[in-house]
Amino acid sequence: MAKEKMTPHMGMSKNRAEALTDGIFAFAMTLLVLGMEVPEPKPGYISADMVSATLADIYPDFTHYLVAFVMLASFWLLHHRCYDRLKAIDLRMLWMNIATLVFVALIPFTTDLADGYVEVPLAGLIFSVNMLIVGTLLFLQWSYASRSKHMLIENVTPEQISMVSRKMLIMPCIAIIAIALALMGFPWTVMVYMIAPIAYFIF
Repeated sequence: MAKEKMTPHMGMSKNRAEALTDGIFAFAMTLLVLGMEVPEPKPGYISADMVSATLADIYPDFTHYLVAFVMLASFWLLHHRCYDRLKAIDLRMLWMNIATLVFVALIPFTTDLADGYVEVPLAGLIFSVNMLIVGTLLFLQWSYASRSKHMLIENVTPEQISMVSRKMLIMPCIAIIAIALALMGFPWTVMVYMIAPIAYFIF
């Protein structure tokens, strides 16, 4: 019996790709909280002022955690919007998804880097490049899938394709703005991403 040869356009179930993606996103979201470290209290009297001082010290950590968590949630929702409109994927789409997950898994690291060197624009630049790569790869996945009739479900309209494409481009555009600010020497460029939820609502 001849062995079946897999071609790049052979349809495959999308379920395992979605399961892997959900697991990577969940793991990355969990890792983010490890970047917030509460220092060990010194022996002796512990007052409310000491707790307040500790909270003030970890405020930058919490800010970066919140921004990165929202970004990961946004990327996960975009991925869901894409795959919810697919009936199957092919080998090329699978590898595009794996490439995206490589940089999703890096987000906790680049977040910790931006948090540890908050006043250094280079650290924010690396974080934004990470965001740009993930956002661009998600857009490329959708762009490729939306042109492939063997992957899209039958009732996807051109208007829906256009709507998802617009939302996919929001994050790369925000990342480009943040990269430009970092290159001009501005610190705390991570705060630019706080406009993402508003942009998703508008567009």
